[in-house]
Formats: sequence, structure tokens, C-alpha cells
Amino acid sequence: MSKNNSTIWEIEPHTEAKHEILEKYLNAWLPIMTRWNGRILYIDGFSGPGEYKGGEIGSPIIAIDSFINHKANIDADIYMLFIEAREDRCKFLKQKIESIPKPNNIKIFVECNEFQKVMEATLDKVDRLIPSFVFIDPFGFKGIPLGLIKKIMQNSKCEVLITFMYDEINRFISIKNNEKYLNETFGTENWKKIPAEGPKERMKFLHNLYKKQLKEVAGIKFVRSFNMVNKFNKLDYFLFFGTNNLKGLEKMKEAMWRVDESGAFNFSDATYSPLQPMLFAKKPNYYRLKQIILKEFKGGSVTVEGLENFILTKTSFLRTHYKTYILRKMEKSNPPEIERKCKQCKCKSICKHKKTYFKEKNCIIHFF
Repeated sequence: MSKNNSTIWEIEPHTEAKHEILEKYLNAWLPIMTRWNGRILYIDGFSGPGEYKGGEIGSPIIAIDSFINHKANIDADIYMLFIEAREDRCKFLKQKIESIPKPNNIKIFVECNEFQKVMEATLDKVDRLIPSFVFIDPFGFKGIPLGLIKKIMQNSKCEVLITFMYDEINRFISIKNNEKYLNETFGTENWKKIPAEGPKERMKFLHNLYKKQLKEVAGIKFVRSFNMVNKFNKLDYFLFFGTNNLKGLEKMKEAMWRVDESGAFNFSDATYSPLQPMLFAKKPNYYRLKQIILKEFKGGSVTVEGLENFILTKTSFLRTHYKTYILRKMEKSNPPEIERKCKQCKCKSICKHKKTYFKEKNCIIHFF
């Protein structure tokens, strides 16, 4: 059940941060997907009314605005499905959407029903979903079975962004009536092995279990999470992003870095100040990234492409973080900490092509 009983309610800072991540990612996702696909689908599984008490727009309108006002020239057909179980919120959302002028290539549908029912009926009707982004943003942990997420991700070019309500799960995990829903959410009964004490241990256990299930059971190749902390400085929920595409992973990480540029992937209502810009600037912890790289490659060699893929898939950092602030300094240190050789020019020593500094994918980097 929703913890907000009114049709619309006040927005919280962590919700704005979540919407910031969603908007930044959709702005990157849309031109990539429409470049190679004539039709794409955006689904908001728990859409709400589309507006908050103070007039702030909700996730459905954020998505619509992102698509309508995108700077790219989009010729593909864009289908948008908003699912909301409560009739009052559904009616409010429909009225909101009807007031928005839309181009002919954007087709919007609103379903007043439960997310699970709509998605299962949709997946039963079609042999294969068109390329889709599915935003699953419930208030609780019911109606988001792992088996359904698996069915979604079995379709090529589908991605999910899931709100995993850790605080509610942690507080109500011992209630017998919740056992069925927890089994469905995790796709296993292993959640029962949660440590009896220790908030950090409990949080880590549930986070890692859900991530493991998304990867091993739902078959998602790349999974990334983001922490959302409430005004009491307690972890409220995780955002889990799942994709089978390396480019999708990169773009979502970029969106997350825009909200927390420390690389911790954490947003807290307790420390958020409306007097400060939401996208506060912090320097990445380059020392930490260097240590991660050295732990993996010290005494060995790797191509630029291999190093970039390692950073992208195995760390919280981005491709843009390692060349100037780490490799360049390691190469210029006395004595040098790395040596690079270029397959293309077959240099026998350090590559002399300074104009293409670490841009050649086949350039080999040796770590002393």
C-alpha cells in the first residue's frame, strides 16, 4: 500500500534526485535507441499522478518532456505506457497528459491497473517486446516479482530501473504475511538468512542478494545501484539499474555521477540543502581508482579497451576519469610507473604518438 493516501503529495529531495537520474539517462538513451530502432517503448510501472503538491512534475511528465523537447531530431515511433493502480491518480495523470501538445510520433497510453497484471498480459500477447526502458518505482515491495523482471529482460535491448524499498523490507521482513511477496521479489527464500543484528550487515546482505538475483536469475549482465537516504539519515531505498548493453551501463553511470560526483552513488535528504545547487561538484577519488587499477593490473599488461571495460564494469568510475589524472601522471613520474606500446605503429618502446594519447583501443599499457 502507498504510504501517501492523497491523490498528490509533497515531493522529497531524494525523489528529485531520482528524477534527475531518470531524466539524464533518458536524454542519453533516446537518441541511441532511436538511431537503430524504428520503434521504442518507455514504461513507467508505478507512475503516480504526474504532479506533486508544490507543482513539481512527476516521472511521467519528466519522461514526456524529455522526449518532446529532445535536441535530437527523432523520427522513430515512441510508445509510452504509464501504469497506475489508483483511479484518482490515474484520472489526474490522464488530464495532465491531455493538456500537453505532442508530436504524431509519440503515442501515450495510461492503464489504470496493477503493474504486474499489465506487464504479464502484455508479455503474454507479444512474441517479443520492442526495445524498452522500464521504470519500476513502487512504494513498497509487492507486485515486482523477479520472474517478471526476468521476462522483461529476456527481450533484446530492454533495460530496467528499479526502486528497491530496502527500509520497508528491513522493517517488515519478519511479518509472516509478507513471506509470499518477499519470495517473489527476491526469487528465492534466501532472504530469510538475513543477519539478526547489525544494520550495516543487514543492508549489505539484502543489497547483495537482490543484485545477485538480478544477475544470475533475471539474467542481467550489468547491474548498478544508487543509495537514497531519507531526512533521518537512514537508507530508504536503492535504485537498481539493469542492462545487457555496455553503452547503457556507461550512460546510466554518467547520470548517477551527475547527482553524486563523489562516486559514492549516494544522495541524502539529511545533508541536502535547497540553498545549494543539487548537482554539487566534487572531485572523483582518483587515488582510489589508481589503487583499484594497480590491484588488478600491477606487473601485467592490458589494452586501453580492456582497461576501459574494467573501469566501466567493475568500478563506480567512468572512462573519463583515468587517462589525464592517472595514466598521464603515472607515465610522467620518475621513474615511470607505466609503459605503453601501440600495436598500430608497432613501437618497441613508449608510443610516440602524443596526439592520440591513450585513444588507440589496441594500445597496450604495461604496469611496472
